[in-house]
Amino acid sequence: MKIMRYSRKGEKASQARLGVLVGNDMVADLRAGYARYLIDEIGNAKGRELAAIFLPGYIAQFLHVGAPAWEALSEAYGWLSDLVKSEPNALGLTGHELFLPLADCRLYAPVRGSKIIGIGRNYPNYTKNAGKQSGLVPAGFIKVPSCIVGPGRDILKPHATHQLDCETELAVVIGKQCKNVPEEKVYDVIAGYTILNDVTARDVGNLERQAGHTLLGKTFDTFAPMGPWLVTKVEIHDPMNLRLSTRVNGEVRQDGNTSEMIWSIPKLVSYISQMTLMPGDVISTGSPGGGALERPEWFLNAGDVIECEIEKIGTLMNAVVDEPRT
Repeated sequence: MKIMRYSRKGEKASQARLGVLVGNDMVADLRAGYARYLIDEIGNAKGRELAAIFLPGYIAQFLHVGAPAWEALSEAYGWLSDLVKSEPNALGLTGHELFLPLADCRLYAPVRGSKIIGIGRNYPNYTKNAGKQSGLVPAGFIKVPSCIVGPGRDILKPHATHQLDCETELAVVIGKQCKNVPEEKVYDVIAGYTILNDVTARDVGNLERQAGHTLLGKTFDTFAPMGPWLVTKVEIHDPMNLRLSTRVNGEVRQDGNTSEMIWSIPKLVSYISQMTLMPGDVISTGSPGGGALERPEWFLNAGDVIECEIEKIGTLMNAVVDEPRT
């Protein structure tokens, strides 16, 4: 399943809700659909109340509910997948459409968890760059929630940087609270996968490393575009064999496969889970190199359009604009 936060184009962001892709690129309103299913099909008079509990407006909230939410999702998805075929203009209990064409929807970042953990130097081609060698443990860093923007939103180029870069990464979304997870149990705590564009101000990061740290170079506002949706883990049987690529203005800047990772998903999650991971937390698994690290003329400028694509997930598209002066 492809789960998303969405609204109809033109609606306020406060009207965003949880949806799932069904049929021929149709987005189904999960809460409204489940409420109608419970009342009309099951005869449960508390359908509205139960739908609000089990299928809230945010995916992180949904993940916190746990097993009952997944059961509700499964029931709603099965019913809505059948209904869209026979009644594509179906209405919810309040009289609004249960289904909208994907083209008529505005998508939001799928998750906003408590933390985003980025991994660097996790592909052999990346470590070929001077000074970029893999170590005895994964090279990690933190991105903050203010970095997150959704599909189609602008990436702000700070005035402090002249070396803006981007990287397509497979992002793992944690599905349940966990700590000290053995490698063989890692997939039990994963909810699914999405795409994260790890945007970096290279020159700012280089200055910060001279002081012994990296902070703003990775955490300026809008430096973690994410989306377009969360693909549940049952849809991706082998996340360690997915092609990923980056295009800027239609030109290929990165091309690789997750099979090339130095630290696999089980190793990464097991290592990072030495701290408590919460539902909705994101682990971004690194990039296959290329981009402006390989060719400095590829640093990003206002007007550039970035497409991050990962097999079986989709494409995340964002444009670069200069940050307004304040």
